This record gives sequence, structure tokens and C-alpha cells, in this order.
Amino acid sequence: MLKIFGVVAVSLLAVGCSNAQEENNEESGQEQTQVTAVAQLVNKKEFTKLLDKEGRQLVDVRTPGEIQQGKIADAMEMNFHDANFQNQLESLDKEKPVLIYCAAGGRSAKAVQMMKSMGFKEIYELDGGYNAWKN
Repeated sequence: MLKIFGVVAVSLLAVGCSNAQEENNEESGQEQTQVTAVAQLVNKKEFTKLLDKEGRQLVDVRTPGEIQQGKIADAMEMNFHDANFQNQLESLDKEKPVLIYCAAGGRSAKAVQMMKSMGFKEIYELDGGYNAWKN
């Protein structure tokens, strides 16, 4: 009787582990099918080419004071330091390419990380920011 109980217990344990492994494999498969965001740091020349990309969204994340000194034509102004900055990002189309810049690259890099976690598909950051653009 003890042997039968042992065999049944081992069998149940084996079946339970097998099912758990199948569930883990299914979960892994689901994770692998998720779309990964394309986020690239691009130089001024490449950024200029991307400005012609159809449907692109150009975002300047500098402060209003910085923007008074100039900006890339057609850029949407979204101050990184605004309390509602993330809500402003939500107003963008996550399926369309986003071109983003700040003054030198620090804030835009942080914004890119936020956008990746929010599900944006295609993000291009200007290397060196507006400082590189105007030179």
C-alpha cells in the first residue's frame, strides 16, 4: 500500500511539473511575440533625413525659455519639466515615428525611455540635441 501511494504521489508530481513547464513555455512564447520599440540615437544628418519621413512627429522637450532661442521648424513643444509631461506624450500617436530632441541630449534620453515603456514603436533622438542642430 505504501508503494502504491508513493507511485501515485510521484506520478502526480511529474504531471504537475509537466503542466507547469508547458505554462511557462506558453508565457515565454507570448513574451517573445511582443513588438520591441525601435529607439535610435541619430546624428544631425540622419535626423534631417528623418524629418521628411511621412507621418513623423517632431517633439522639442526643452523649456519655453530655451525654445525662445530657436527651435526646429514644426516641432511640438512639450516641456520635460512640466508636471503633465507624460500626459503630453500620451497625446502622440504611438504607431507613428517620433523625432525628439532637447538642448544637449539628457532630457530627450529620459523621454525616450519613458516612451519605450509607454509602447511607442519608433523613436529617433537627435544626438547632441538642439546644440548640435544649430551648429
